[in-house]
Amino acid sequence: MNPGPMLMSLIQAASNGAESAVGAKAEEIVLHLLAQFIAILVATRLVVYVARKLGQTDVAGEILAGLVLGPSLLGALAPEVMHTLFDGSTSQTFIGLSQIGLILLMFQIGLEFEFKANLSTSKKSITVVSLAGMLAPFVMGYLSAPWFHARLPEPRPALLGFQLFFGIAMSITAIPILGRIFMELRLAHTRIAALTIGAAAIDDIAGWLLLGVVTLIVQNQFAPSKLVWRLVALAAYTAFVFLVARPLLKRFVDNNLRRHGGLQTGTAALLLLAIFASAFVTSYIGVFAIIGGFVMGVSLHDNRSFVEEWKTRISPLVNTFFLPLFFTYTGLRTSIGTLSNASEAIACLLVVAVAFISKFGGAYGGARLVGEDHRSAMVIGVCMNTRALMELVVLNVGYDLGVLPRSMFTMLVIMAILSTFMATPLIRWLLRGEERDPQSSAELEGGSEVGRTAPS
Repeated sequence: MNPGPMLMSLIQAASNGAESAVGAKAEEIVLHLLAQFIAILVATRLVVYVARKLGQTDVAGEILAGLVLGPSLLGALAPEVMHTLFDGSTSQTFIGLSQIGLILLMFQIGLEFEFKANLSTSKKSITVVSLAGMLAPFVMGYLSAPWFHARLPEPRPALLGFQLFFGIAMSITAIPILGRIFMELRLAHTRIAALTIGAAAIDDIAGWLLLGVVTLIVQNQFAPSKLVWRLVALAAYTAFVFLVARPLLKRFVDNNLRRHGGLQTGTAALLLLAIFASAFVTSYIGVFAIIGGFVMGVSLHDNRSFVEEWKTRISPLVNTFFLPLFFTYTGLRTSIGTLSNASEAIACLLVVAVAFISKFGGAYGGARLVGEDHRSAMVIGVCMNTRALMELVVLNVGYDLGVLPRSMFTMLVIMAILSTFMATPLIRWLLRGEERDPQSSAELEGGSEVGRTAPS
């Protein structure tokens, strides 16, 4: 018996039998969403369990769970079930919820890392590592793109647009995923973690600006004034957050925590308002909403009591509900089975090689240039190779513009996923012995200024 029609009939029967105050149509939508949420959460927990057994972090399992529910696995084994469960009627809801989750995650990542304590004398290192880790892969990707372009099936996209998007795909670093990996490995307190996150943040901001420029070029609407406007507006907004909004928010949060001993509902509501307003501003500027969440998190990162309250009350919902929705949405658009012959498989391996060698080489070389030792430079190179989340955003833009054909889109998705799965065991191995558990982190809270950090 085919379970697809049975699943749909159950949803429709339940909605037809429900006399909801908001109508049967609304009830049908809710039931469909609930069926999706149940499937996503069950699949995520199962795959995360397996990923842990394989030595991966939870976030690696969450990414893989998204692929499991898409055409790469469920769609190949039971296409009727997949198309019934994810029939497209709730896709806009999925997009909205996943983006809200990413904004909140970026805020949490900004909260987690003590940039001021760890990087007060490392601004040069951040800048050099970031530039080297972005320029080297972009140039290598741009120069190697014609070879891949010549092997694409007809009709091929315009070469210039393909080269530019291929270069961007090589240079992106996924700062939210990298931050989650550091947190789950209990390495967020390390200087290397803070340096890498700082460099990755610059990479991503520059990458988003570059993505906007390339998009304008592809659409034949390029105007230098638009880029200048975005840069000036972002600089002005960041200055406003740190010089005006930050003191007001810190005073408000400090008073609330001192008066009530914890994060109250009204305070949490105001903070959510600030986070979403920040995301709205950066999205309006043209550098994507998630950057606004990150800027707001960095502005409040030095209040460690507040960070603890946020991690206890809000973070579990973000990590266990919102992010799996995003990974599932991405997985539904990815089909590993589109690589149908040996030549495409070889091209995929070469894409992975270009991406890994160029990104690792650039970041490693930049780190060595500013005086990092071999092991630290190795860690930085591996970390900057983590692409998954941000890469998928870039690839979807290129795919929607028609610059990245289906086969190349799939190859780049595979590259992004492999880079994430490789990062966890390599980071764990290279930084073995530097982990910090919650108990020792809490004991250090009252210690020296250099050692203070939030539990990871």
